[in-house]
Amino acid sequence: VTFENVKVQPQQGAEQQQQHHVFISQVVTEKEFLSRSDQLQQVVQSQGFTNYCQKKVDASQTEFEKNVWSFLKVNFEEDSRGKYLELLGYKKEDLGKKIALALNKVDGSDVRIKEEKQEFDLLPSAGGTFNISVSGDIDGLITRALLTGDFESAVDLCLHDNRMADAIILAIAGGQELLARTQKKYFAKSQSKITRLITAVVMKNWKEIVESCDLKNWREALAAVLTYAKPDEFSALCDLLGARLESE
Repeated sequence: VTFENVKVQPQQGAEQQQQHHVFISQVVTEKEFLSRSDQLQQVVQSQGFTNYCQKKVDASQTEFEKNVWSFLKVNFEEDSRGKYLELLGYKKEDLGKKIALALNKVDGSDVRIKEEKQEFDLLPSAGGTFNISVSGDIDGLITRALLTGDFESAVDLCLHDNRMADAIILAIAGGQELLARTQKKYFAKSQSKITRLITAVVMKNWKEIVESCDLKNWREALAAVLTYAKPDEFSALCDLLGARLESE
């Protein structure tokens, strides 16, 4: 209910008259909305965001709603990036079990002991003699390069002979600059399904992942960003991935 006093301009010689108006309006209030508003204010005052989000997760009617509140909850928890990875389906404990299973079993049998014995047997022996080949073949040329400290030439010879592992090992011994150049040459020659991902991880080129990945793999791209991106580049990379998803 509102009241209004309206003064009417009197005619010349007449007394001033005042009209009184009363306005009655019906205001519809939603008790549930007011209750939720009060509840949210209490949460803000008590900083109980985690519990509030968890209650919303438990009360969610759809999977989408549950995911939204789960992601919001993570913002207020410790190790938020790790929790985000778990929500994306990358739980370290589960992944560790799968990797261990893949390494330990072949056709259902445990071969760890056998593999360890084979690795030990393959280690170069500290005793006995060995031949240092200086022939004109690739091995001989690599030997000559190593004996003169020319790691770069030795690496180039290994790459030319498609001996990638030898090239990387020698590049490590030759220093960081040689290793970086060798990595680039290796990636240029390698054509496996995950070469571009490995290249991005090794070269720390996270922008390549979010810009060039197939959008059906957006979860994987986000997982890579969560795992590797620095705090000062994290938001920009997420924005870039989000923009690609919006424009799809």
